[in-house]
Amino acid sequence: MANIVISELRPAGAELFYGSESFMNDLTDSELDITKGGMTPVFGAGVLVGITIGLAISAVIY
Repeated sequence: MANIVISELRPAGAELFYGSESFMNDLTDSELDITKGGMTPVFGAGVLVGITIGLAISAVIY
């Protein structure tokens, strides 16, 4: 039976984070601070209000 050896196992796209030509090196500190996956304080507050209202309604119904 053949033996298969994998010496370097990295997720697809991992090469974007390695080396001197990484796009991560082009981002400034302020750009990194505002990058939160689309979450802003207003959006976060809206989600929190929605969850609170949903929990209150489900408590009344059940």
